[in-house]
Amino acid sequence: MSGMAKYMEIYIDIRDKINQNKYEINEKLPDGDSMARTYDCSKLTVKKALDMLVQEGMIIRHRGAGTFVKSHSTNGGEFALGPMSGLVNTFGKDNIKSKVILFSIEKPSKEVAEKLEMQDDYIYRIIRMREVGHKAYSIEHTYMPLAIIPGLEPRHLEDSIYNYIRDDLKLKMQSAHVWVRGDKSNQEDSKLLNLEEPTFMMEIEKLAHLEDGRVFEYSITRHTYESFVFETVFVQN
Repeated sequence: MSGMAKYMEIYIDIRDKINQNKYEINEKLPDGDSMARTYDCSKLTVKKALDMLVQEGMIIRHRGAGTFVKSHSTNGGEFALGPMSGLVNTFGKDNIKSKVILFSIEKPSKEVAEKLEMQDDYIYRIIRMREVGHKAYSIEHTYMPLAIIPGLEPRHLEDSIYNYIRDDLKLKMQSAHVWVRGDKSNQEDSKLLNLEEPTFMMEIEKLAHLEDGRVFEYSITRHTYESFVFETVFVQN
């Protein structure tokens, strides 16, 4: 990279490490002093490189906490699901409460079987109400193939299913196809989210894949509009 500005060398190197998952989603990057030593440059040069990555939506700065890798899109307009994704890892275990409404092993409906690309086999059917900071946050309807995600127990539902998949089953979650739509609150929404009157809801439908291409999750999550933020990044190549 001779002749290239130093900050551009740093920008390209960090960008490539993120794209190659050497820096994983939600991972904290080294601090400015450490990077300046690594790249043999000033902290100002490092900051200039990081500013470009912030503008591209690849990293985010949290005041007082550091700089972190953001969820970023993969080929085909899908959304990356890094090993650290999920509410527990996003907001912290102490800030999340999961109330398990239903946990059963059953045969899937025709629609769910088609979504999970499976035939005559069993699935987990899970309904959870999630609270963030003691406030009702969402209702999750989740379906997972028993053959792909064995050994799931209620204790995993109260913590992080994704952590169980990653840490215990040693499976790598690769990507998810997500649909976002608006809807009116229904009876279940009103009951579980303590809605006093009908309100506008945001619904996220998701199909999640492992690194080998198998579908390991089909889910529908419903949020009140106050708790919902959709963020994406468009980068001109």
